[in-house]
Amino acid sequence: MPETLIVQAEMAELQRVSAWADTLAERLHIPQSVAFSIQLCLEEAFSNIVLYGFSDVEDGLNSNRDVRLIFEHDEKKATITIEDHGTPFDPLRRSEPAKPTSLDNAPIGGFGIYLMKRFANAMTYERRNELNHLTICFDLGTSATSA
Repeated sequence: MPETLIVQAEMAELQRVSAWADTLAERLHIPQSVAFSIQLCLEEAFSNIVLYGFSDVEDGLNSNRDVRLIFEHDEKKATITIEDHGTPFDPLRRSEPAKPTSLDNAPIGGFGIYLMKRFANAMTYERRNELNHLTICFDLGTSATSA
C-alpha cells in the first residue's frame, strides 16, 4: 500500500521530507546504503522543486505549491513518485555537467541531478494533468520487509 506525504514547496519542509524518508527506511528495514540513496535523491529533487519549480511563476498565478511524495515498495524495490505543480521540467534531459579540470575551476552546485541519476536504479519523468511526475526507483534485494 502506498504511503503519501504532502508538503509545501518551501525549503522549511525539507526537514519533514527527510524525517519521513528516515522513518520509512527504519520501519521497513531498508539497507543503510539504499536509505542513503533514497534520502539523497529526495532531498535533491525536493530542493530543485522549491528553488526552480516556481521561480518563474508570479505569486498568486500558481498558488498550489503542494508537493506529493508517494512511496511504494515490495521485497525487491522501492519507488518514490514526486508530483508538483511547478514549471514543467524533465531532469532526465539534463546533460551531465562538465568535469572540472581542477579544484579551482570546479563550480559550486550543478551536480544534484547527476548524483540522482547515479544513486537511483531508474528514473522516469512525465508531465500529466498539469503536474510533474518524477518516479525514482531503488533496488532493495530481499532485505526490506513489508510492514
